[in-house]
Amino acid sequence: RHLTDIIEKNATRVSQIIESILQLSRRETTRQERLALEQWLAGFVQEFAATSEVAPSMFSLANESPGIEVQFDPTHLHQVLWNLCDNALQHSVAGNEEPVSLRIGRIASSGRPFLEVADRGVGIDASNAERIFEPFFTDKAGGTGLGLFISRELCQTNGAVLAYETRPGGGSIFRIIFADPQRWE
Repeated sequence: RHLTDIIEKNATRVSQIIESILQLSRRETTRQERLALEQWLAGFVQEFAATSEVAPSMFSLANESPGIEVQFDPTHLHQVLWNLCDNALQHSVAGNEEPVSLRIGRIASSGRPFLEVADRGVGIDASNAERIFEPFFTDKAGGTGLGLFISRELCQTNGAVLAYETRPGGGSIFRIIFADPQRWE
């Protein structure tokens, strides 16, 4: 039974990777919708916590700019955020119960909306930071090196940017900077 579960999980993972690559090859099929980000994020956290069997308290949500709407394909945003949250939990330091921080806000200089995923994990070695978005780059045993690459590509397909920075005090911050609402039309 245990071995069957392992095979099933890995088959599902491979299927998701293949589907992601197929989605990238069909960039013109993006179905962007206007999403109320705070409401969408609350539903995502509930689903992620239930599916991943983690307590919803493992996530803290902060909204610095209530009422933000973004234009994004909801299936793409789901996939990007799933990957970022999964990575944040996988790379958490054992025994550290600090929740993954999800923060919504606006970039001060441009007013563009953003969604940030920040953790207190081991962080990314400075020598690898330039390469984390390259396809097949991984420093994790058993990793494919496609998660961050696909996430970045899906963001770009939707007119957004996925950026990384080191979190002060330890950990990582991944920030999705959405398209300027003034340019939606």
